[in-house]
Amino acid sequence: MSRRSFLGAGAITVLGAGAAGCDSGAGDDTTATEPLLALVPEDGATRIHAATVRRFNKSQAEAGAEATAELRDAPVASYARVLDRALDGDRGPDLLFTWGAGAIRVSAEEHRLVDLYNLTEDYPEFGERLLPGVLGGCAVNHRPFGIPVRGTRPVVLFYHRALFTDLGLAPPATWSDLKKAEARLRAANVIPVALAGSDPAAAARWLEYLVERIGGPGVADRIRSGDNSAWSDRTVQHAAQEVISLLDSGSFGADGGAAGTDSDAAALLAGGRAGLLLAESAQHAELARRFPGFTDKDLGWVPFPTVEQGKGKPGSLLGTPAGYLTMSGRTENRLAAVALLKEFTGTAHSEALLRAGEVPATTTAAKLLDHAPYPEFARFQYDLVRKAPDYTLSWERAVHPAWRDPLLTEVGDLFAGRSTAREFSKAMRRVELPVAR
Repeated sequence: MSRRSFLGAGAITVLGAGAAGCDSGAGDDTTATEPLLALVPEDGATRIHAATVRRFNKSQAEAGAEATAELRDAPVASYARVLDRALDGDRGPDLLFTWGAGAIRVSAEEHRLVDLYNLTEDYPEFGERLLPGVLGGCAVNHRPFGIPVRGTRPVVLFYHRALFTDLGLAPPATWSDLKKAEARLRAANVIPVALAGSDPAAAARWLEYLVERIGGPGVADRIRSGDNSAWSDRTVQHAAQEVISLLDSGSFGADGGAAGTDSDAAALLAGGRAGLLLAESAQHAELARRFPGFTDKDLGWVPFPTVEQGKGKPGSLLGTPAGYLTMSGRTENRLAAVALLKEFTGTAHSEALLRAGEVPATTTAAKLLDHAPYPEFARFQYDLVRKAPDYTLSWERAVHPAWRDPLLTEVGDLFAGRSTAREFSKAMRRVELPVAR
C-alpha cells in the first residue's frame, strides 16, 4: 500500500480548507453531500467537542468549502452498546469515539475502520502535535486507528500527605518503600490502600503495573495483542503472588476491598482512613470536586513504584493514553474527516480541555498548563506522559472483547481470595479468542 492510498484514488491533493497550512483545493470526488457525523459519549466534554465542530464548520464556510460536520452523543451508560451497533451497521457515523483499542479491535481487524498510518505519514503535523506514544492506545496489531481528542489519564499513586508526614514516611518510590508504608499505616490503624472492591478494573491496575514493573513491557504487550500463552508467563504469576501477599497482610482492609466503588475509595483517602489510592489521574478532578480542602492541602501523588530487580522501566505508564476518534471505512469524504481531526488536535481544543480539568496529549498543551484548574498536578501528569518510555493502555480497555469479561471475573476472584496465582493464569489461558474474519 502506498503512503497516499489512505486518501483514495484521485485524492492526492492536500487537505481541503480548514486544515492549517494546507491548500484549499480538492477534487469533486471529495465533495461532501451529507455532513460528517461524529459519535461521542454524552459527558463533561461533549460541549468541548461541539465547540470544536462549530469552529470547523465556520472555517469551512469562510473558505467557501461545502464540508460540514455534526455531533451525535449517546449516554455514557449505554455508549458501549451504541458504539458496537454503529461499528456493526451498514451505515453509521464517519468518526466514532473510543477510549482505546479493545472496543474497536474486531472492526479494525475486519477492515471496517480506516488504518490511519498513511494519514500520520502524509501529514507529519499530526505527529508534531501529539505527545510520543499516545497513538499506541488506539493501535490494533501495531497500526494506529485513532487520533487523540480527549485528555490523557495515566494511572498514578495518590497518597495522604498529612498521614505520611505524621508517620515519618516518604511517598513510595520503590516496592520496598510501599511495603514499609503499608506496614506503618496498618500499625497506625489506617487502611494502607483504598480499593474499590466492587470494581475488578480498579483491582486489575495493581496486577497490571506489577506485571510491567517485574517483567518489562514484553509480557504485557503479548497480553494486549492476544497471545494466549502470555498468561502462563512467570511474570504474571509473580505479580499475582505479590497481590496475594498484599491481600494476606491486610493492605486493602480486613475484607480485601475496603471500599465498594471508586467514589467510596476516594472518600476513604480524603477522610484520612486510608493512606494510598491507585487510580487514573482523572480521580484528581473528582477529589477536587468532592473534597476541595483535602485536595488543596493534603493530596499527594507519585508514579507507581519501581520493583527492585524488575525489568520494567521506571517511567513506564499504564492507563488511558487518550480518548480517540476513529474513522469508519464507509466515510465518503476522507479529506474533510482529516481536516476535522486536525481541528481536534488544535490549540483551541487543547485549551478548552485544560480549562475543563483534562490534560491533552498534544505538544501545544505544554504552553497552556497554567490554564488548568490545578496547574501543579497538570504539569506532573503532562511531564509523566511526555517523558514516558512506554505508555500502554490498561488491560480492560486493550484486550480483545472476548477476554474482557473473563479477565475482570478472574481478577475479581483473585482479589477475593477465591483463586491462587496459578489458578488465575490457568483460567485465563483457557479463554480462547475467536479467529478474525
